[in-house]
Amino acid sequence: MFKNKIIEYYKLLKAKKIDKYLILIGILGVIIGLSFDVPIINQIFVWPILLGVCIKLYDFTERIENNIVPYDFNKLLPPPKKKSGKD
Repeated sequence: MFKNKIIEYYKLLKAKKIDKYLILIGILGVIIGLSFDVPIINQIFVWPILLGVCIKLYDFTERIENNIVPYDFNKLLPPPKKKSGKD
């Protein structure tokens, strides 16, 4: 049940492209924090950047997993040598 809710929220976030907005808002907040020399603003606005990057990385790994071509390693490797019965 909990996993289904997370997947549902993830699909909603991807449909609305929230990850891009989180990263942009976080970068803007960090720039404001650096320009006004307020470290607490930087510490607060780093979290949206982190969350947006995590969503993008999860999406990237999902895409990579779906595009992997399965290999048949039995065709790549030569067959093992047969042992003779005179051991």
